[in-house]
Amino acid sequence: MKAALALLLALAAPARAALSINATPNRTTVALDEQLVLTVSVQGDAMSLPDPELPSMPRFNVHNAGRSQAMTMMNGRVSNTAEYTYILVPRLVGNAVIPPISVRAGGETAQTEPIAVVIERPGQAAQQTPQAAAPAGAPARARRANGPAPVFVTAETDKKTVYANEQVVFSVKFHYSIPLLGNAEWTPPDTTGMLSEDLPPSPARTVAFEGRNYNVSEVKIALFPLTPGPKTVGAGTIRCQVQKGVDVDPFAGDFFRQFFSAGLTMAEPVSLQTKPLQLTVKPLPEAGKPVGFGGAVGRFRVKAELDKSTVKAGDAVNLTVTVEGNGNLKALGELPLPDIPQFRAYETVTSLNQSKDEQGVRGSKVYKTVLVPKVSGDLAVPPIPFSYFDPAAEKYVTAQTPPLKLDVTPGDPTQAPVGFSATPGAAPSGITAVSEDIRHVRARPGFDGAARAAAAVAGAGLLHAVPAATLAFAGLVAGWRAREDSDPARSRARRAAKAADERLGKSRATKALAESSALVGDALVGYLADKLSVPPSGLTARQAVDALRRRWPKMPEGHLEQVKRLWGEMERIRYAPTTVRDLDVANLREAVKELIVALEEAAS
Repeated sequence: MKAALALLLALAAPARAALSINATPNRTTVALDEQLVLTVSVQGDAMSLPDPELPSMPRFNVHNAGRSQAMTMMNGRVSNTAEYTYILVPRLVGNAVIPPISVRAGGETAQTEPIAVVIERPGQAAQQTPQAAAPAGAPARARRANGPAPVFVTAETDKKTVYANEQVVFSVKFHYSIPLLGNAEWTPPDTTGMLSEDLPPSPARTVAFEGRNYNVSEVKIALFPLTPGPKTVGAGTIRCQVQKGVDVDPFAGDFFRQFFSAGLTMAEPVSLQTKPLQLTVKPLPEAGKPVGFGGAVGRFRVKAELDKSTVKAGDAVNLTVTVEGNGNLKALGELPLPDIPQFRAYETVTSLNQSKDEQGVRGSKVYKTVLVPKVSGDLAVPPIPFSYFDPAAEKYVTAQTPPLKLDVTPGDPTQAPVGFSATPGAAPSGITAVSEDIRHVRARPGFDGAARAAAAVAGAGLLHAVPAATLAFAGLVAGWRAREDSDPARSRARRAAKAADERLGKSRATKALAESSALVGDALVGYLADKLSVPPSGLTARQAVDALRRRWPKMPEGHLEQVKRLWGEMERIRYAPTTVRDLDVANLREAVKELIVALEEAAS
């Protein structure tokens, strides 16, 4: 009875959406020299969630800025959320649309709504900002004669001078002492040259200021300056509506109308802006920089572990290295392993677990590598170093894991490879002789006349050969066109090198360094996307290398390493455009051209 009741309740319960996706941009109006941060959140009830499928966005260059994941389990039910961050760099002025982003799991599909974005010319947004701001008289109208303004806003950063890639917490406090009509609208400031992460809002509180009690709402943003030099946190805007009482003038002609409306209130729109704040960003010191330093800035610790303590030679063991702490975890690059000749090491897979609080961004990045011991005995994975710059101590720090011991026993010597004899020289068994003679093929009589007729037609000369050749050529052309139409991916892959060469040619003819370097990047990314039949938007170096390795298992590792190196060089030019020279772009262009030629030869 209880089981039946539980079944009925389960059937009566409303179905819960097992998969959902949401996309949120940090702005919907962006200039050509700015960037738009798109956050895509995928929620589901599975232990692992699929990656979102980005559509083609021709008006933007799309860069993958990392992934964070949070998972909870309650009463046996899993709730999993993965957050993906993409940086969209506009390419063309005008109205753009971020098409729906979809995610698929099993037979279920979810997608976001399209997002409209306005791309403006450089400086146009800055010129329009004063028009969208509050008029000069607005603060005076919001201020009472005998005290401070009933609503005002303040902004500050926890540091004025920082190092490149060091975390800065920008906070905005909105004070109001009168009731608000509806929710306040917050427009974030311009943070060109910095990566930004929205932090959880602080709890609302009440403070006293100049004899008046104010409710305070606070917004915080974590900023990471990408390059040295002066940086500006622009003006943020808060728009709200406050109550405005109706004053009664007894000498006015409409006294009675004013009298009966005296108990009513009207909405008065108020727009408040924060003051722009200046940051001084210092370069990281060259003195004492460790070998292999990857640019990590913050305070971190590293740990490592093996999933087994005893294995047989040839069996796999998983090495997990975790770097955790406070700082820009998305900027952490690859973690090179020390030389371990006793093991065969496969490619490292990474995952990012990021959390945020009022103090800033923290979390961990996990590196997982499969190791296969080549020999038996008492082996050890040596200490794994990780170097970072501690801005509080203003020095480089190298942390390392303790050595990990592994007991490797000999493998099974009786196990022979499949298809080979265990005894050298032994003939394979189970072969049965079918015949010991050679059976001759003899012509059968009765076909001499047909053979002579065929020979006569064939010997008629070129008069009969021309129509046959024409028909054969037409058949070949029709077959080639049918194959092209039925397999567009194959056609796209075949033309990949030619399309990349055209982009490199345009880059060579373009004098503007930023546009020329962008065309070189488009040539490499576009070639890989065409060759692998995948969308270029959102394609990462790791995804491209993994796909190349799967498609062509014999692809030389040197080619794949060159893909990673050139991709990293493109990202460096993208995030540090002021340091780019003509020679850098020319060298990158030639390196991309040579790599495409090498990949074409390896894939043929």
